[in-house]
Amino acid sequence: MAMVGRHGTLRTRVGHLDVPDGSPAGRELRSAAMLGRTALIAFVILGIASTAEAAPPIRCDDLSTEDLAVDGVLDDWQGKPLAKIGSASEGTIELRCSWDGTALALALRFDDDRIVRVRSGRAHEDKVDIKIGAGGRPSVATVKPGNAIAKAVITKPPRSAVADSLQPKGFQIEAKFPAAILAGFSPSTPSLALEIAFHDSDQATGGDDTDLVYSATIELGDRKDLLDDFLKTVKLRRSDVRLDTLAEVDPDRKGKERVVAGGIVIGVITDKFAFVSLPAAKPADVIAVELMPLGNRGHSIIAARVRQAGNGGTRELLMLWTVWSGQLEPLASIETRKQVGTNVLEATWKIEKGKKGPELWLEPKPAIGFTADTWNEEPARDVDSIVLPWDAKRSGIAYFMDGKALQIGRRNLPKKR
Repeated sequence: MAMVGRHGTLRTRVGHLDVPDGSPAGRELRSAAMLGRTALIAFVILGIASTAEAAPPIRCDDLSTEDLAVDGVLDDWQGKPLAKIGSASEGTIELRCSWDGTALALALRFDDDRIVRVRSGRAHEDKVDIKIGAGGRPSVATVKPGNAIAKAVITKPPRSAVADSLQPKGFQIEAKFPAAILAGFSPSTPSLALEIAFHDSDQATGGDDTDLVYSATIELGDRKDLLDDFLKTVKLRRSDVRLDTLAEVDPDRKGKERVVAGGIVIGVITDKFAFVSLPAAKPADVIAVELMPLGNRGHSIIAARVRQAGNGGTRELLMLWTVWSGQLEPLASIETRKQVGTNVLEATWKIEKGKKGPELWLEPKPAIGFTADTWNEEPARDVDSIVLPWDAKRSGIAYFMDGKALQIGRRNLPKKR
């Protein structure tokens, strides 16, 4: 087995672009793009079976996997194992790994004083199952190690490579899994799920079988670095983050994107990051950030509820964004609540099935204090004004994505008879 070269991490900053959004508070919506980095990897060893506790994340080597000869011989893997799990009586597993942004390589050493295999027929045999997931169905490789009795039996996903070698006190497995074969993997994927199960048979005819199971989270280091850069740029701590999820929000990219929100900022992280600053005076004025199934082709849009104060009262806005090529694109800002003293106007909203796709329906609630005669406020010019319960022409407004364009459409909901 040969590994060629140890590669450093490329760190390049593109800069920021400030774009005013004409919000009522005169604030700016800013977007920032950061170039991605060559990937590192972090490993979280969760332990054996269900009884062990999670350990702190650790990083794997950043060795290139391009010229890795997967032959089951681990002589070229340098340094101490990243994890050693098990006991002398049950057997142990030593783990090494490498991630270079395109593939995950694993080096596993199994200490086992007796490798059980049979030439033919059904019997208890030693076996290792390796599962790697990226949000979709996991990729699975199974290895029955070879010995003097029987040759190795290996099943593996297409385009992956897996090999074993017999050792004086056990056996070794070397594997390489390209990121492209992992279902659900995208440039935004922050981590991989790994499970290694060693089924250790005492004898072919039966007896005690010992299962040694690793459940691990592989945190992709380049994604972690990019998240840290995003938080540093927008001056947030990890404890400030209120939303951190993967979702399909960008029709211009395959797979899911990472949506992160905290303070008065919403960010989208792919192989770069972009963000908008909400027109809120303080984080407490950001009531919620969520995803709505309003986008085309099953994509979601990003929605934020923001509270603003001024002119002797308060209002709440429902602000909508879509994403294109990693950048947030504003769709609409809609008044959903206005209060002056004890007088309140408020609208409800829900997602309904429309003729051309999902629609966001906003409908007024009964007014508190306000009447058609006492309501003398001019419609807002900076946002879509709140729907009025005494409007003679409509009972509400329906919002929908306008075909493939990154625009929001509007139609009046007819008065109910």
